[in-house]
Amino acid sequence: MGRPQMIYQEMQKAEIKKVYKSSSDAKEQKRLLCLKLRMEHGFSAKQIAEIVEYSEIQVRSVISKYNKNGVNSILCGHQGGNHRNLSHEEEEAVLRPFLAKAEKGQILIVPDIHKAYEAALGRSVPPSTVYRMLDRHNWRKVMPRPRHPKSNQEEQEAYKKNHGKGRRTGKI
Repeated sequence: MGRPQMIYQEMQKAEIKKVYKSSSDAKEQKRLLCLKLRMEHGFSAKQIAEIVEYSEIQVRSVISKYNKNGVNSILCGHQGGNHRNLSHEEEEAVLRPFLAKAEKGQILIVPDIHKAYEAALGRSVPPSTVYRMLDRHNWRKVMPRPRHPKSNQEEQEAYKKNHGKGRRTGKI
């Protein structure tokens, strides 16, 4: 058939049961269920894969990680997500001087914020990191008008004269 399955001690089985019951993460529970099914029922990787809807390779990987490194190797916590370089409060501290400029109506450019962010972090980061930070803090791009529409009286009069031309003539 295949390699003989490892024989697990009662202490290991009890530990997996306890951790499985206390776990609230669905992915973590699936990995623990793989171990539970192997330890308690002696299921093959193929049978476990069908039950937990993993591939056989994933099941073998989970079991192998546990056999080599113990239960902590499969309790890896959350995977993926937002890997921020600074905490929310630290980001606010970086943005504080720029907020003061913005409130005065001065123009801000992202490369300046980017330099301040890198200085606070102590290493370089791509500009997209700064744009995501600005989005997290609800900053948005606000462009001033090139000029106020009421600034030129001639244009206003021309608009008033031409407004409505080319539309209905009033005839039915």
